[in-house]
Formats: sequence, C-alpha cells, structure tokens
Amino acid sequence: MATETSRRLARSVLCVALAVLGATAQPVMATSSSTINVTVILTAEPCKVNNNNIIEVDFGDDVQTKLVDGNYKKMQVPYTVQCPAGAPSAMSIRIEGAAAAFDSSVLTTNIGNFGIAILTDGARLPINSSKDFTYPNLPRLYAVPVKRSGATLKGGGFSAGAIMRVEYR
Repeated sequence: MATETSRRLARSVLCVALAVLGATAQPVMATSSSTINVTVILTAEPCKVNNNNIIEVDFGDDVQTKLVDGNYKKMQVPYTVQCPAGAPSAMSIRIEGAAAAFDSSVLTTNIGNFGIAILTDGARLPINSSKDFTYPNLPRLYAVPVKRSGATLKGGGFSAGAIMRVEYR
C-alpha cells in the first residue's frame, strides 16, 4: 500500500506542478503590425452664385441681325458670389455649355450660325474654360452676340443656356 500511496502523492504533486506552470506560462503568439495612413481633405462650405437664382442677360427685342459683329449689343452679365467667412480667396470661374458648331469658344443658340461669346478683361473667355480670380474681386463678364463669318442671319427669338461654376483653387 505504500507504493499506492506514493503513486497517488506523485500524481498529486505532478498535477499541482502542471497547474502552477499553466497559471504562470505566457502564451507564445506571432504578431504583426502595419501602419495606417489616413488622409482627409477639408473643404470650405460652397459659395452661392447669384443666390442660387438663374442669371439672365436680356438683349431686348431690337437686336439687328446685320449689326452682329462681336461688339454690338455687348451686355454685362449680372451675377453675385457670396462665400462663407474663412473661405479661400483663390478661385476660378467657368462657363459650361454647348459650343456653337461654327466656333467652339462661344455658346450655341437655337439659331444656326449664331452664338453668344463671353468676354472678360476685354478678351473672350472660351466656353468650358476657367478664369482665375481672387475673391471678393469678381471678374466682370459680358455676353455678346456673334455669328459665323459671312453668315446672313434670319430674325427671330433666340436663347442660349450655360452653367456658371465658381470653385476654390
């Protein structure tokens, strides 16, 4: 029986030793790490062009077709731009629209061989191109009727449409 008691005692000691070893042993794990880069671009609140209203240039009812030459009936485009406090001052303005078939730098109208050119600083601002400016000094824009060289225009009402886009640079 002494041998049986010694075996039980040896098993008990072994169990206690394994329990103590299990409680103090640190698990071995493979670890890996990676760096995460986060890029955030903060943008200012958008400016309001013409208080979100349609901009109209009215040439009146007396545009004489024989006088259309790129200077006749030049009208200033009435618009405003209001930007929130703290907005960047470096901006660009762009007139987006369909170009006339006879000249890709002018807006097309509903009358063939007839378009509307946009001018700023005494020169054309080609449709779908941008002009840089510093807010709050808005560029003066002008709309002027133009025709294909040598074309004879017929009378009638005309219209053209475009989108004015003002963006921070």
